[in-house]
Amino acid sequence: MRSRSLAAVALIFAVLSGCTCGGGDKEAKKGPQPSELLKALPKAAVSRPSALVPKAVLEGSPRAMVVAAADARGAWDAFLKTAPGKALVEGGAIEHVGLSAQMERALSLSHDLATASEHPLAADRLAEAFSGPAAVGVMDDEGDDADFVVVKEVDGSQEFVVRLALMASTLKQGYGVSNEQYEGHPVKKMVRGKRTLWVAAFQNVLIASTNEQLAKAAVSLALGKGGESVESIEGYKKEVDKLQGHRLAALVSLEEDGPAALLLGLSQLTLGLDLDSGQLQLGGELSDSPDTVAAFRALAYVPKDAVFFSSLGAANASAFLERLGSPEGKNAKEMRKGLVLPSELEDSLTDEAFYGLLSVEDTRFNHLLGLGVKDAAAANKAFSALAKNWLDTPEKQDIAPGVSAFCNSTEGLCLALAKDYLLAATDLESLTAAVETGLGKRPALSDVKGFQQVGKSGDARFLTAYVDTAGAADAMLTFFRAVGRTQSQSFDTGDVDASVAPLCEAMKKLPPYGGGLTADGTAVAGQFQPLPVQQ
Repeated sequence: MRSRSLAAVALIFAVLSGCTCGGGDKEAKKGPQPSELLKALPKAAVSRPSALVPKAVLEGSPRAMVVAAADARGAWDAFLKTAPGKALVEGGAIEHVGLSAQMERALSLSHDLATASEHPLAADRLAEAFSGPAAVGVMDDEGDDADFVVVKEVDGSQEFVVRLALMASTLKQGYGVSNEQYEGHPVKKMVRGKRTLWVAAFQNVLIASTNEQLAKAAVSLALGKGGESVESIEGYKKEVDKLQGHRLAALVSLEEDGPAALLLGLSQLTLGLDLDSGQLQLGGELSDSPDTVAAFRALAYVPKDAVFFSSLGAANASAFLERLGSPEGKNAKEMRKGLVLPSELEDSLTDEAFYGLLSVEDTRFNHLLGLGVKDAAAANKAFSALAKNWLDTPEKQDIAPGVSAFCNSTEGLCLALAKDYLLAATDLESLTAAVETGLGKRPALSDVKGFQQVGKSGDARFLTAYVDTAGAADAMLTFFRAVGRTQSQSFDTGDVDASVAPLCEAMKKLPPYGGGLTADGTAVAGQFQPLPVQQ
């Protein structure tokens, strides 16, 4: 999802009713006692928050996310205690999230909710009101504010959770607040300028949404009167069933023309994040079952100091081009011609591929790509023809005995044919590093402690990935400082040192992360986790 993180979504939990406008404990206790309020409200047929987030959240937006927690407040506090959470706070990233347009909208609506209520909840006790189960669904739309629906389970034994329900259920009529009926249940509509919020309170659950259709769909689910929730997606239901302690369950809807959909054939991802251990479980559905799995020999060709690595075991060019093409545009066969790939060479390749980001120099990213080879002899016969097709003026390079290599005149694209892979790099130095690594002359990713365990003998993986967090932080800072020097009309190095640099310095303290996904038919599942820091 565009510039949206789990941290940003989690913040919505904490600020939905975020009033900074008085109405302290003394005022919050006025009016009917919590027990009386709960008895007066109807009881929802279902109170589990994720079961009340309508599936329409995912269907009505090109980018959408749903996050559920067994304890929203506890999960947020636990996140801030993790190494990434501490880095985001230390680097000032949390402050920047708080100033984003979407968060400002949520803060404004929460302020309006409190000021329109007869019994506003004290601002300094809001975090306590979000103890216990909660879920949030966010719909993003190009050019418009994101809509969200938040569902909070109401626990009568928790004082401030009940006070949250009290505040939401006692919005004063007039001044933009009106009562509506849906399926026989009152839904309060609050209008403030261009902002609108729909709120429905039950004895055991609270629903709030900036979208009328989502609010009514959630109410219908709460009343047991039909509709589908996000839990109708089997993979997500499995993650929700695992919720306990400081664990989050997320569901992400991916753009049809986005990188994940085009490269991997994925339309949705399910994620389970264990904040205490740092493990991230992933799952999803593929459009086609992969014929090839990632070969872990790829680790031996990528230098150990690479910033990022990913090995994909379903890099089927024809399938990719089918997804890339459109009914009105070029078909896969026509697009294949644009690659100018000799048929003899294509027949000698597997469907496996890997990618590595080796380094960043100023604004230049040094990339490495590898395509699996199953018939080295056939590939070698067609390699010269490939070099003529892909390079403007191919120049032969002598980088290692028995390895054919070519670069164009500027060395902006270089090719080499190794034993297991056809290698392509954006500079000769990166290509040479990959070849020498494959020959055992340099340390490789297969030497990274902990990461090589994701590639045990006989283990079939659809995807394997690794990121050197400290290296990525250095690369990001190098890039932004270079941009600041050359494009000061947007921002300068002073801006970078004030905003980006603190975050990058904090990120350098984080460990590397790695893991992978296995494939079972069209279903993928796996986990990523922090790895021992390399010496």
